[in-house]
Amino acid sequence: VADRIAEDGVLVWHLPLPGARREALDLVRRGDELTVTAGPFRRVVPLPSALRRCTVDGAALREGELRIRFRPDPELWPRSR
Repeated sequence: VADRIAEDGVLVWHLPLPGARREALDLVRRGDELTVTAGPFRRVVPLPSALRRCTVDGAALREGELRIRFRPDPELWPRSR
């Protein structure tokens, strides 16, 4: 797991997946974990606390790196006064 950066109001999480092919990739969120399957390999990654309060908004595989977009869920983020 690499880093998280803010981009256009969403959070983007970068996961290195060297050698992965898009057609063999599957991504499933279950509670506070993200399951990434690439062909015969599976990895369950716990989500950082900030991403637990977000919904998955999309993902892209580029140059051996999976970039997963998360959008903050307004129901789970504190409201400013």
